[in-house]
Amino acid sequence: MPYNTSDIVLFEYSTPNNTLTTTLSPLETTKTSQQFSEIVDNETLFFLKFYEETRNFERLVGIIIPSIFALFALFGLVGNLLVVIVALNRQMRNSTNTLIIGLTCSDLMFLTLCIPFTAIDYAFPIWVLPTWMCPLINYLQHSSAYFSVWTLTLMAADRFLAVVFPVESMTLRTPKNTFFVLLIVYAVILLSQIQVGRIHGVYSYTFIMEQRSACSIVSIAQGLATVAEARLYFFSFNIFGYCLPLGITCVLYYLMLKRLWYAPFRSSTDNNTKIPPTKITSLFANNSERSNCSLRSRPETIKAKRKVTRLVLCVVIIWAVCWLPLNLCVIYPDTLVLRGGKPIVVVQIFSQVLAYCNSTLNPILYPLVSENFRKGFLRVLSTLANWLSCGHCCKQFHLYNTRMELTMLNRTNSNKSKNAISKSNSKNTTGSTKTTTNQVHRVHMNQVCFIVAQSIATQTL
Repeated sequence: MPYNTSDIVLFEYSTPNNTLTTTLSPLETTKTSQQFSEIVDNETLFFLKFYEETRNFERLVGIIIPSIFALFALFGLVGNLLVVIVALNRQMRNSTNTLIIGLTCSDLMFLTLCIPFTAIDYAFPIWVLPTWMCPLINYLQHSSAYFSVWTLTLMAADRFLAVVFPVESMTLRTPKNTFFVLLIVYAVILLSQIQVGRIHGVYSYTFIMEQRSACSIVSIAQGLATVAEARLYFFSFNIFGYCLPLGITCVLYYLMLKRLWYAPFRSSTDNNTKIPPTKITSLFANNSERSNCSLRSRPETIKAKRKVTRLVLCVVIIWAVCWLPLNLCVIYPDTLVLRGGKPIVVVQIFSQVLAYCNSTLNPILYPLVSENFRKGFLRVLSTLANWLSCGHCCKQFHLYNTRMELTMLNRTNSNKSKNAISKSNSKNTTGSTKTTTNQVHRVHMNQVCFIVAQSIATQTL
């Protein structure tokens, strides 16, 4: 929209009856008009300065924040995909890792649905996407946020059963049952967030001199909803998306830590004897399938449970810290509107960036705390590095290897024919030639690897 100073002046300062020219003298009228023009000029300059500062700040934010979000999305997608690959290994299949896969999938959903569209909001002052995508995106964003927090609560409940009721929960804590519980929880979340999609829409408004649009809650943006109704909406997100699941998790971890850290010391002081390994036969519901599992000694079992519990506890603490500032901001809906100046906007941006960072930190946290994930990550990364480093020269290496095998085979046959004097001598000769053949083959293989590595180094340089 083109800027026109007279439109603003007439809109702000025109009066229904022009009494200035009829009641004042010509000299007073001249002075009054000069004062009036000075006031108009000062306020116009103020609005122009405010507009320029706001636009410069928005341009800076529109470059920095999408760049940060792009890094989050890149590292988060790669890290979470590695977690899924490692956790899907047969040796890693248990109830806790099934929940970790669910948490990773919710993080992937958050990275693909929340971060890109939020970056678009920061980059453009208008809603550039189709109108129908506004309620759908908000519906999926809220669902993915609830997926993460309630998956963490299920992980705490799984650890609680494993620590407090280890024998009784053996038949319950199976990957199949865990997956079924995850499906039920996710279905309930999807149904409960339908209303979120209904209340969101594209809202158009005028910002000083230009027309803008944003995807937001229409009733709150238009001022149709009262402050109490707006705060009720945001309080519901605080309660069901942060306070309630975090409170349940804290209670469960208090009981777990009390059992893990205090019970062993009491038992060790009472009787300083080792518990021998025992076997427990667990009967499933169908009375036909039996599973024999040998329990290790109590200190080893407690040590293993502590490691897994420590991993889940670290994930919960990191999530609570990352999402705390954003939940404090949404308590007051006025802070979500750009009316509080730059400090409020900076706090809002920081809280949102910190919350979105959580989906990127989880894949870094797993290998740091868990030894099994660390080994799995190293195995996958080493395989990927070998494939990337030698993938482009595999054909040449295969041809060279085939030629070397044929050459060594000819040499072996010639040595066999020359040294074949008797059956016993031929067997000994064959054994010696095989060993020499393997040694020569290893030498050539080392030469090939050195040539391949040298060619890769020259290409990178």
